[in-house]
Amino acid sequence: MNDKRNDTFTILSAIGIILILLGHLDLGILTFAGVFPYYSYHVMIFVFIAGYFYKPADEGHIGAFILRKAKRLLIPYFIWNLIYGIVSTILSDNGFEFAGKLNPYNLFIAPFMGGHQFGLNAAAWFVPALFLSEVIDISVRAFFSAVCKAVTGKNKAKQRSGMTDDGNVIYGTRAEWIFMIIYLAVGMLAVWLSQRGSVYDAYRFPARLMLMAPALQFGRTYRTRLEKYDITPWFIYFPLIFGMNILLGHVHGGLAYSTVWVTGFAGTPFTPFVTTLTGIALWLRVAKILGRLFSNGGDVAMKVFNFVGTHTFDIMMHHLALFMIIKAIFAGLSALTGAFKDFDMTAFKEDLYYTYVPGKMQWVKCIYLALGLTLPALIGVLTHTLERFLKRGNRNG
Repeated sequence: MNDKRNDTFTILSAIGIILILLGHLDLGILTFAGVFPYYSYHVMIFVFIAGYFYKPADEGHIGAFILRKAKRLLIPYFIWNLIYGIVSTILSDNGFEFAGKLNPYNLFIAPFMGGHQFGLNAAAWFVPALFLSEVIDISVRAFFSAVCKAVTGKNKAKQRSGMTDDGNVIYGTRAEWIFMIIYLAVGMLAVWLSQRGSVYDAYRFPARLMLMAPALQFGRTYRTRLEKYDITPWFIYFPLIFGMNILLGHVHGGLAYSTVWVTGFAGTPFTPFVTTLTGIALWLRVAKILGRLFSNGGDVAMKVFNFVGTHTFDIMMHHLALFMIIKAIFAGLSALTGAFKDFDMTAFKEDLYYTYVPGKMQWVKCIYLALGLTLPALIGVLTHTLERFLKRGNRNG
């Protein structure tokens, strides 16, 4: 992987997490007057990135793949889930309605069912969902690779498809289009079931994974089959994708949807996947442009994007808790000094996404954004430093 690709996808990751925070702050500065609602694509940026960096060699070592992903995603998630569970129980006992109680279900089952069990780490619902999506995906692909080799014979399949030593007969071949069609059909089925009222409670668990599947495959298809054709001049490229979203918004009246709850779909079952692609396409091209600019002397800017883009797990996990701390400071000042009289204590305790801004000054949300990006990322730096220290201590011991 070359440096340009590293820069592009680091910047895209940073943009993706910024969009997540902007959505939670209800700050529409990057929706382009509502043409690109955050909730019509922002979560899928990370699914797309996961698909883009898929490694076909892992299909021959699925157990090792699952273990590696569990160490990277699940173990840190469940450690923080326990910590937030303890905090949430204290908050629940003090009248905070969005905070759940610490119990076995909320510790181990709820993260896969919706991930909002403790409120403060609700945004991290995406972590267990991505883990399951990747595990199911690689298992399906490994199965079909084995079937293809059994039917055609390994040597013939290898000669025909350019199969590498890992034994894969699908990755990068025209079969990626077949997978794209299959995964898109699976995602459209989830949308159709949601639109007819059949996705609720436990049914959201499989529907969520079905909804994410097309974005995962699109990342892979883009890298192996389409990326080399992504050379359309910007003065044609941007008007096309803006025009498409303007048309869809005019026809369907609303493009935002909820990935976690699999609800809110407008238009046809195909529409959300179009807006997913247009949103990803918009920011992928922006990331490419910024990557080229920063490679020509923009070291400081690239360091900022690198800092944010390499700590998306930490930001996803902690930013709502950081927002809560900011609101708690305002609440304390309001109670102790009588300032900030417009602070809504009821909303503070009942609505996780209540964002207080003094005197309705919306620019204050930019402070939430800046702190929500930097402080959680610093938590990540500290935890990674601690992890390296413990590993070094174990080796020395």
